[in-house]
Amino acid sequence: MHSPRLKFSNALVSLAAYVDIEGVKFVLPYKIAILLGSPRKNGNSEQLAVSFAKGATEAGHKTQTLRTHGLKIGGCIDCRRCWTNGTHCFLHDDMIDIYQALDEADVITFAVPLYFYSWPAQIKPVWDRLLPYYTPDSKVDLTRRRAVLLATAGDASPSSFDGLRRSFELASAFCKWIIAGEICATDVYGAGEITTKGDWLEQAEALGRGL
Repeated sequence: MHSPRLKFSNALVSLAAYVDIEGVKFVLPYKIAILLGSPRKNGNSEQLAVSFAKGATEAGHKTQTLRTHGLKIGGCIDCRRCWTNGTHCFLHDDMIDIYQALDEADVITFAVPLYFYSWPAQIKPVWDRLLPYYTPDSKVDLTRRRAVLLATAGDASPSSFDGLRRSFELASAFCKWIIAGEICATDVYGAGEITTKGDWLEQAEALGRGL
């Protein structure tokens, strides 16, 4: 995947510097929402996210991390009643916390373990519940954001991520997001193995710092 062309400016946009990415101006510093999709605390995907956040914070960006495990987030029921009760979704559950973070985010990061070659159950409902942003009556424009995928798997083959990466790319295209980076760490199954295998954490930190 090619890197988007970047143009930096010292001009003031709302009294802030900005970066121009593929014709879209992003005000700096970024607000970054990091969604943890693992049921395991301090697991490999979360450590990848921590390193990413460290790099981003050192670069001056603001990060917010949300753990989806333990939240009550129901699946989309296709009721077609988005925004009818004054907020994003007709369902009243913990997805409101995710919506609030996404509304303000410039960069949306998904940090997940690979489960059966796809998304874990903790994060899939979040994707499905993005529908309110793409209805004719949407009150929030979530297009023109940047998206990052941080994923881990016990499988040693990079091709094990093909399905997940394709889903991420297609969904990001539908959402009209610009993909800022993908790190798919292989062969890290046991808790904490990512600290001793490969340079995945260093790559994540560099990605965060280089946004």
